Amino acid sequence: MNSERIAAAMRQPAILAVVWICALLMLTGTLTKMPGQWQRRDFSNYYESVWALRHGIDPYSTDLTPLGARLGLETGGLLHASETPPFLLCFEPLTWLRPRVAFWIWTAINFSALAIAMYLLLAHRRGLSGRTAWLLAGLILMSAPVNLNFYWGQSQLIVLALMVGAMRAMERERDGAAGLLIASAGLLRAYPLLLIGYFVIRRKWRAVAFAATGIAAGVLVTVAVLGLTQTLNFIYGALWLTDYSVVNRVDNLSLGPFVSRMFWALTGTASGSSTDWIRRAGIAVADLVVLGMTIRATLADTNRRDPDWRIYSLWIATSIMLSPVGWHHYLVLLAIPFVQLVASAADGRSSSRAVWMAALAYALSVVSLRVFNRFLIPPPTGFQLIFPSLARALEETSFIALLTGYIAAYWFATDHPRRDAVLIRGGLTPPM
Repeated sequence: MNSERIAAAMRQPAILAVVWICALLMLTGTLTKMPGQWQRRDFSNYYESVWALRHGIDPYSTDLTPLGARLGLETGGLLHASETPPFLLCFEPLTWLRPRVAFWIWTAINFSALAIAMYLLLAHRRGLSGRTAWLLAGLILMSAPVNLNFYWGQSQLIVLALMVGAMRAMERERDGAAGLLIASAGLLRAYPLLLIGYFVIRRKWRAVAFAATGIAAGVLVTVAVLGLTQTLNFIYGALWLTDYSVVNRVDNLSLGPFVSRMFWALTGTASGSSTDWIRRAGIAVADLVVLGMTIRATLADTNRRDPDWRIYSLWIATSIMLSPVGWHHYLVLLAIPFVQLVASAADGRSSSRAVWMAALAYALSVVSLRVFNRFLIPPPTGFQLIFPSLARALEETSFIALLTGYIAAYWFATDHPRRDAVLIRGGLTPPM
C-alpha cells in the first residue's frame, strides 16, 4: 500500500471516531490517576529541588529524601536535582504555593503548551485536510508519551511547543525568533541545544546569532540570581545522570544508555570496571555514527528552505537519540516528524517505508510502556525469572521505539519519491 492510499484510509470517518473515543478514554484514565501525583516524581523532584534552592540548600549534591518527607513528597529514586539551573529558576514561583495547588497549575501550563503545539502543527497546514488534522490530534492525545507527561508532571510538552514554534517562525522567515525559541528550550532541558547544529549547517546565521545571544542572556540572568557557584553545581546533577543506577534502567532509552546496557550484559561487567573505557569508546562511536548520518543527510539536501521540514525533523529525532539520558515521555517530540510525514504523504512526497516505520514507532511507544509496566516492574518479576531471555529482549523495546522513530525521520529526510518519479519519467536516473 503506497503512502497516498495510507493517507486516504486514515481520513475515513469510522477510523476518526474510533481514534477519538480511544483518545478520550486514555485521557480520562490519566486524569483519574493524577490527583495523587502531586506527591510523586517528576513534579515532586522539581518542587523539592527548587524549595531547597530557595532555602540555601544545593539540590544537585544533597540527598533530597529528608526534605521531600518534610514537604509530604515522595522522592523515590530521584535523590538529587538534575534539571538545568534556568529550569529551576523558572519553576521557582510555583514553590511559593502548596505542592497540590502548584501541581495543578503546572498541569494547566502543560495542557496549554500541548494545545499551542497541536494548533501550530495541525491548523491550516498544507497536505492536512480537516479530517486528517483531527485524526492526528486524536492520535497525539492518546499517545503514551503525552499521557506520561501529564501523569508524571513532566516538562517535554513545553519543549515540544518551543520546537514547533521555532519551525513555524522559520517558515515565516523569522530566523531570529526561531533561534531564541531553541535557546529557551536548550536552557530549560539542555539536549535541544543540538538543534543549533541544524542552524549552522543550513547557514541560518541569524538564528545562530539569536540563539547564542539568548543562551548567553539566560546564563547571565541565572548566575546573577543564583550565583556562579550554585549555577556550576549543575555539573553534579549531570554527573548523577551517568550513574550506573540511572543508566542501567531499561526505560532510559537514548543511545548512550542502550550501548552501556548492551556492553554490561555481554561482558558481565559493571560501571567502574577496568574495561569501562571500552564502553565509553563504544558510546562515542555510536553517537558519532548517528550524528554523522544526520549531518550527511543535511548536507545532501540542497534546498535551504527545507520543504516539509524534513531535515529539521531529523535533527529533532537526533537530539533525543544523542541525549545523555532519555525517558519514554521524550518521544512526544516525535510528533513533529510524524505530522510532517503524514502531511507530505497526502501529496505523495513521503516514501511508504518512512510512513510505515513511523507507524511502527508509534505502536512500539505504546507497547513498550505496557510491556514495561506489566512484566518488568518491580524487578525481578516472575516473568523475568521464568523467561529471562525474552524479558531481556522486551526490556529494550523503549529504545527500539526511539530507533524506529529516528529511522522514519531519516528516511523522511532522504527519500524523495515524487522527485525521483519525475526524474524516471524524464529518462533520468535519481541521484544516489
